[in-house]
Amino acid sequence: MKHNKQWLFVQAAAVSMVVLLLALPGICRGAEQNNGKTLIIVYSRTGKSMLVAQTLKTRLAADLLAIKDQKDRSGFLGYCSAGYDAFFDRHTQIEPQTADVSQYEHLIIVSPIWNWKLSTPIHTFLDRHRFDGKQVVMVTTGNNDIRKYEQYDDRAPFLKRFFRDYIRGKSKTVRSAVTAQGGYFLKHYHVETLDASDQEIVARADQHGARIVEDFSVSVAARQQRDAELLRIAGSR
Repeated sequence: MKHNKQWLFVQAAAVSMVVLLLALPGICRGAEQNNGKTLIIVYSRTGKSMLVAQTLKTRLAADLLAIKDQKDRSGFLGYCSAGYDAFFDRHTQIEPQTADVSQYEHLIIVSPIWNWKLSTPIHTFLDRHRFDGKQVVMVTTGNNDIRKYEQYDDRAPFLKRFFRDYIRGKSKTVRSAVTAQGGYFLKHYHVETLDASDQEIVARADQHGARIVEDFSVSVAARQQRDAELLRIAGSR
């Protein structure tokens, strides 16, 4: 009986090794297809988010996908409709309606802040696409520096604590929107654009771009180390 158990264990180990060897070419091909490529997905109502996206595109040698809103958002009425739709988490008609992101390992999503939320076109895009296994960085733009409220602790005045907690809740919602679609959320960066010249916006975006390069490289190295360790363990059995 003991001999039979040992034989069954050897057979199972052999089958596992064969499966691993058969899967390795597919794993390698997948790595070659992704090849660390980066795609920037951007919606811009006024052109400022596009300026940020173009700066990041240059810094990271990335591809760029511009999302277009079929609803007219120009002028004061467009501004009002943007805030209204964002507040109620509405969807909108976008172009393109779908996009193939399978060839990319890294995604950078650039969006203006509408009513303390992601813009409606980006919200629509996130709900319609899967990001399985992708590393995702969010870059937002807006007239307010939403990060400044993080400095306040529970001893701060009520209004400052309110905005701190409110923004934290919105950040969690953004993270959840990415992870719910299978993505791995790395970080959120923000570019304040109020009274900023194009040169200032470019400089701020480029600073974030340098950090994003580090974010992606560290994450890739950590994943490669993990995969190498898994292969080592499999080979030692």
